[in-house]
Amino acid sequence: MKSIRMLILLGIMTLAMAACAPPPPPAANAAPAAAKATTPPQQITVTATEMAFSPTTLEAKVGQPITLTLRNNGVLEHNWQAQIGNDTIVVAVQPKQSASRTFTPQTAGTYKVVCTVPGHEQAGMVATLVVR
Repeated sequence: MKSIRMLILLGIMTLAMAACAPPPPPAANAAPAAAKATTPPQQITVTATEMAFSPTTLEAKVGQPITLTLRNNGVLEHNWQAQIGNDTIVVAVQPKQSASRTFTPQTAGTYKVVCTVPGHEQAGMVATLVVR
């Protein structure tokens, strides 16, 4: 009889200790809810014609994804290329076509954008991307 009482008492003490214990720490790979929410990309459309980009100045934020769409309204192939930090961003497009690329600038600065088709940069096909 004593041993039954002892087992019951031991069970009650175990339950009481478990109920008073602090909650377990969150999992190491659990991210806060705010971090899980992703920011939708900023939509930027650039029009390329013979030897010009429009607009010629673009603005973006550090860490904000950008979906850049290059619309070629010209009769020659064009591209949009920028060296942003360690990343080279290129969007190439055939005449009367469009192409898109999504990227996230990580470094603030003012970046030169060019069309690298031979002769196009020299003819004035340049723009500026300002990342703040």
